[in-house]
Amino acid sequence: MMHGFDVYRTYLAMKLHFSSDKFDFFQYEGKVNAKEETYQQRNDFYFFETLARKHSAQEIKEFMLASFVAAENPSKVWIGDIKSAGKDRWVVWAKLHQSLAYIVEQDFDAVVEHMESTQSSFNNLFETMGGHPPLLKLYVKRRINLETLIILDMVLGYVRIWDKEMGDPLWEILSFKIKKYKPFLSIPSKKYKAMMLDKLT
Repeated sequence: MMHGFDVYRTYLAMKLHFSSDKFDFFQYEGKVNAKEETYQQRNDFYFFETLARKHSAQEIKEFMLASFVAAENPSKVWIGDIKSAGKDRWVVWAKLHQSLAYIVEQDFDAVVEHMESTQSSFNNLFETMGGHPPLLKLYVKRRINLETLIILDMVLGYVRIWDKEMGDPLWEILSFKIKKYKPFLSIPSKKYKAMMLDKLT
């Protein structure tokens, strides 16, 4: 069983992971150095204690992760956000991951619909000429999910190309989030590659 102090350290590690280029949650096994006496003096001490009593280590990691992933800019998430909206965000995140194949299939249908309505090709989705690529616009308009962007990157590796071709703040924040979120996902890329080939090409 976890203790409140462990939950607090998990939160600090997750915050560092999503705000620092250099810190890797997995390399440091989801922990950072912190003083227990400082923790016990915090006003939100009982929030961490309650989480520790109610949830497993894996659930706590997902609970924290969901808030960072849901935020437009994960580096700006603080504990107040997690206290007020963490549970709702975790429920949404867990539901999405329980039916990820179905969600991604729906997202691919939305991409196909876009290609048909604009008479564009699959390759056009990734073109950065004249601003944001159509695929990115579909995400910004909430037509597709972040996980779908990540799956497509696992198959195609387009993020590093966009990094070279786009330098605007919206993309820089999202690119960082994708890189930081990807290691938390165990996704069978062969399965999704087959689905992508079937649906999109």
